[in-house]
Amino acid sequence: MSARLEAADLRFRYGEGDFALDLEGLVVEPGEAVACIGPSGCGKTTLLRLLTGQLVPDAGTVTLADRPLSALSDQARRARRLREVGLVFQDFALLDYLSARDNLLLPYRLSPELGLDDSARARADELARATGIAGLLSRKPARLSQGERQRVALCRALVTEPGLVVADEPTGNLDPRAGAAAVDLLFEQVRARGATLLVVTHDHLLLPRFDRVLDLAEGAA
Repeated sequence: MSARLEAADLRFRYGEGDFALDLEGLVVEPGEAVACIGPSGCGKTTLLRLLTGQLVPDAGTVTLADRPLSALSDQARRARRLREVGLVFQDFALLDYLSARDNLLLPYRLSPELGLDDSARARADELARATGIAGLLSRKPARLSQGERQRVALCRALVTEPGLVVADEPTGNLDPRAGAAAVDLLFEQVRARGATLLVVTHDHLLLPRFDRVLDLAEGAA
């Protein structure tokens, strides 16, 4: 089931540095595919980390699926993130010592309450087949291409059936052809599962594929 994401009056500053994020409002409706753009250093990745509970705002609120997120404890935010948010990192964030299968199923190892049962394993196998990596699951990341690692990361983001999928520069480490294939795969799999999608990207050629574009240089609403 897709999830609604909302932020209001967000303020965040890293220590005493010059950078500050100031966002009056942001709403991503259930099932929307939204791109976030803006110049380097404007706070795109910081915003994603605030919206997924990896960071806590100095002021303001983040609400996911109509329930507060930013006011929770670190442990509670982490638990909700593992249950309800699928994250696709720019560097894929795969663990070198785990096989592709174990990387794909990592959310279940990190959050026992998710329940690694037969249905979860079947879902992992289905995702692997759908993304063309079923024959690679025994390999460790060092034996995978960039595109294959991206597919493992995407499967990991989807395996828990999250209501929200968030991707930070998902094509940033891929060549143009592999990047286009990764985006096709991302949209195909997210839409097949009815999730909400929020993507930070620098690639403006991708923007027509999204329902809406948020430009942090202009603020968001």
